[in-house]
Amino acid sequence: MFKKKTLKRKKLFFLLILYTLSHIFLYTNNFYIYFLNPVFWLCFLIIFYHQDLKLLNKKEINITVTISIIFLILYLVSGFILGFNKNPYNHTLIYTFKSLWKVILPICGIEIVRYKLIKSNKSNFIIMILITIIIIISEINFKAFFLYHNIIFFHYLISIIIPIIAQNILFTYLSLNTHYNVSIIIRIFNEVPKFFLPIIPYSNWFIEGSFAIIKVLIIYYLFKYFIFNKKNTHCFKNLTTLYPLTIITSILLVLFMLGVFNYQPIAILSNSMNPIFSRGDVVIYKREENILPGDIIVFKYKNQIIVHRVVSINEYYITKGDANNTIDYIKIKKEDIKGVYQFHIKYLGYPSIWLNEFFTKEN
Repeated sequence: MFKKKTLKRKKLFFLLILYTLSHIFLYTNNFYIYFLNPVFWLCFLIIFYHQDLKLLNKKEINITVTISIIFLILYLVSGFILGFNKNPYNHTLIYTFKSLWKVILPICGIEIVRYKLIKSNKSNFIIMILITIIIIISEINFKAFFLYHNIIFFHYLISIIIPIIAQNILFTYLSLNTHYNVSIIIRIFNEVPKFFLPIIPYSNWFIEGSFAIIKVLIIYYLFKYFIFNKKNTHCFKNLTTLYPLTIITSILLVLFMLGVFNYQPIAILSNSMNPIFSRGDVVIYKREENILPGDIIVFKYKNQIIVHRVVSINEYYITKGDANNTIDYIKIKKEDIKGVYQFHIKYLGYPSIWLNEFFTKEN
């Protein structure tokens, strides 16, 4: 029996090494990404663990999914402060299926292998560190070390490499203390939403890296003090009651981002519309077809978003800031108009302004 377990452990370790080597040399190969790698893990799941794919109990699922949804909501809400960008991913049905295929199967496979190896070596700290390092290597694009230089590589280090290291330390900790499905659920919530969302919150290397590290720390402390600590069982019982609320809220937020409600937010960068609203406020605007003189409109001009009042309409829309002495000497077409001002929220836009100014100065 002991020999069987040792042999199985060695096979899993060999499998992990094989996967890591293939990742290092074939990471940018599309045939590997979309076919070989997913099929590799699909065969692994079917042959080795088709009878071992048990689910967590209902309480553990609720806790893990709730935590994941809360972070997804925070990610979406950050867009109301930082702004939104168009998602660069293709959203056709075939491409979305291919994206899920290449992501979900490797996640399931690698987390099961991690769980099995960590559990069987939980008394050997050195081996656990080695397993974690190998998995970290398997998730880093090493070609970036040669393609990126100086400041670009530093950005890659902060936004990609350090978060990968922190996340894998977390997943090793979770594997040691709970079931592999906890890590799988958290990772799927990390990776999958970006393939469905038509727009995503604005971010850069610093924001991405900071958010990833903060998320890892919060999940670690939530699991350590509220889930693994049996004395605090009443705390995570209260957490599970948020599950339906987080589901509903996240759906509403996604619908809001999709424009179903015809409303969008924008942070105000200047005082040109005083006293209606000021720098640092967030304006909520609505898509509107019939625009009249006197309406405050949100329009795009030379990659800038401006919020000014319409003073007259001829072939073009003529606008002016209420606090300005002269009209805007620019020609605004109807297709440039994003919407009409509805209401504003005081001071909510300042984080977006501060971050924008910080990174503008830095660049």
